Amino acid sequence: MDILNDKQPPGLKVLFLVEMWERFGFYTIQTLLVLYLVKTLLFSDDAAYGLFAAFTALTYASPVLGGFLADHYFGFRPSINLGLILFILGYGFLFLFKGAIPFHFALALIILGTGCLKGTISSLLGLLYAPNDIRRNAGFTLFYMGINIGSFATSILSSLIAAKWGFQYAFLLATVGMIAGYLIFWKGSAYLEGKGELTSWNQAFFAKHKVLLLGCCLLIAAFLSFFLRFYDQIADVVLVLLIVFIALLVWRSVKLGKIEQHKIMVLGSLLLFSAFFWALYFQSYLSVTLFIDRAVNRNVFGVTIPTAMFQGLLPAYIILFSPLVAQLWIKLEKKKSNPSGPLKFALGILLIGCAFLTLALAARLSGPFEPISAGWLILTFFLQTMGELMLSPTGLAMVTKLAPANWMSMMMGLWFMSLAAGNALAGKLADFTDLPAILPAHFPITQFYGHTFFKLGCTSVAIAILLVLCIPLFNKLIPNSEVLS
Repeated sequence: MDILNDKQPPGLKVLFLVEMWERFGFYTIQTLLVLYLVKTLLFSDDAAYGLFAAFTALTYASPVLGGFLADHYFGFRPSINLGLILFILGYGFLFLFKGAIPFHFALALIILGTGCLKGTISSLLGLLYAPNDIRRNAGFTLFYMGINIGSFATSILSSLIAAKWGFQYAFLLATVGMIAGYLIFWKGSAYLEGKGELTSWNQAFFAKHKVLLLGCCLLIAAFLSFFLRFYDQIADVVLVLLIVFIALLVWRSVKLGKIEQHKIMVLGSLLLFSAFFWALYFQSYLSVTLFIDRAVNRNVFGVTIPTAMFQGLLPAYIILFSPLVAQLWIKLEKKKSNPSGPLKFALGILLIGCAFLTLALAARLSGPFEPISAGWLILTFFLQTMGELMLSPTGLAMVTKLAPANWMSMMMGLWFMSLAAGNALAGKLADFTDLPAILPAHFPITQFYGHTFFKLGCTSVAIAILLVLCIPLFNKLIPNSEVLS
């Protein structure tokens, strides 16, 4: 049976497939980036961590500006179309050229492409439903499935191709996937019911000179690629920006009523906890990736599993357990025992802390010089995924509940900023696992990583406890418990 059946708007099929291919390309980069930097471009561990953190932080921050431009100038469909073209160019550059300069330029193109597409494609999907359309939640659930299908597929295919033929051919696969996404969007525009276009765009200068618009984007990418070299400063700026944005929101909320002020304060506090969660979560693509490559026995039944393929466990678990967790919340809600939003945040941070403690335990049991069994990763990534399911959907829902009227887009932008800040912080946490440039003989590499993972796990548990202690204060600021559910 077709999961995208006729009960949903026909445009859902188009946007589902476009988002699937967009995520396929992006997760190709995310899963392989650190390995590519260390093994091909010969970056040190700390340099690879720093560039990854800066790239992903800017990627998650870019939809804030991209969404504003799409809302007021371009419209959703032209913005998505431009984003797809920038993606094709970015992945194409990664395939065609080697070396630091074209590599930084390719990353800049991908950042701009994400800014044009990531927020706008979800907004365009929302336009396909009437305000009270009962199909909306199911449609977005299917759309979210497309994200995880793309992520899971690239974790398997790209890692196999990179291991067998080289990283360049994995980037070629991402390029082909983005071309497929572009063609689907181009051919499927008729199913979008004319939604997502601004009448003013048709008369705009760049609408009549699209080549010039693309040229401007290439110039911006060249400018941005230069600043990517200062990755440590970029990470610091993103972290500071999150704190500044939260402070500005609290300051602006003075003009609102007392209840609205309290909502902003609670939401701002939760976003700071969220940033820490994502800093640990993205270790999967940083320190944990190199740990798997260096300190895990990847030989399973006589077959050596590529390092990046283990990251496919994350989207696989999401696809398997999202419906079960959603049902669990419904059943608990009926029994009036559904945990509050802040408590789910705390559970998410606790679970990801337990994931790191699991790796630390595995390292301790295996000894300082022996690799750990790959089976430990199954449990580790399961705990991490459960933490994600506790925190990520809850965070999105709480933004919609706590954001004052006419502040929704701004608060959603701030949610993406918390992910950007988490990525920036992730690079700094990963620095604690930097290996010496010259390893001495019999270096206890497993124990080295395990010691750092133990500290990260303990810190996470402590922060989860701190959040639990803050819950009574949140309940006092917002007496209506339904708002925090």
